[in-house]
Amino acid sequence: MQKVLLLDKENRPINICSWKRAIILLMKGKAETARYLNDIDSMIKIDNVLIPRVIKLTYELAVQYKELPFCRENILVRDEFVCQYCGKKFPAAELTLDHVYPKSRLGPDIWENIVACCQECNQKKADRTPKEAKMKLLRRPYRPKDYLKFELKKYPESVIKYWKEYFEAS
Repeated sequence: MQKVLLLDKENRPINICSWKRAIILLMKGKAETARYLNDIDSMIKIDNVLIPRVIKLTYELAVQYKELPFCRENILVRDEFVCQYCGKKFPAAELTLDHVYPKSRLGPDIWENIVACCQECNQKKADRTPKEAKMKLLRRPYRPKDYLKFELKKYPESVIKYWKEYFEAS
C-alpha cells in the first residue's frame, strides 16, 4: 500500500496517511503539494493518477500526542527483527516475544519487559530471568518516544528517502 507523508502548515511531519486519504485532502482543498515537484519519482502513480509523496495541510491544526500501540509488530520493529539474546536477524514468523521478567512470576506485558526472541533462545531461557539463564540481553527493552520517527522504521528506504528532509528539519 502506497503511503503519503502529511505535513502541517509549517512543514512539520504530523502523520503518514494512505494515498486515498491524500487524494481526499487534496480534492477538498484541505491540503496541497508540499513543494514544487519536478520529477515523476516524487509522485506515486496509481491508475494513471499522480499523487505527491508529501502533502501539506492548508490550515492550522493542533496535533495531539499519539501513543504508539503496544503490539507484536511494534516490538519486532523496535528490536529490528533481531533476537535480543543471540543477536541473529529473523523473519517475523520465526520470532517470538519473550518476557524479560517471566510472566509466570507476574512479569507485566509492557514495552520495558518484552523483547523479540528466536524460538531456540526462548526455550533455553524458559521461565527464568536472563541472569538466571546465564543469557545476556543485547539491549534493554524500552518504550519508543517519537511516534512518527518510529513509524518510519516500517517503510523501505525507497519510500522514506522522499520524506527524510522533513524529519531532519523538525
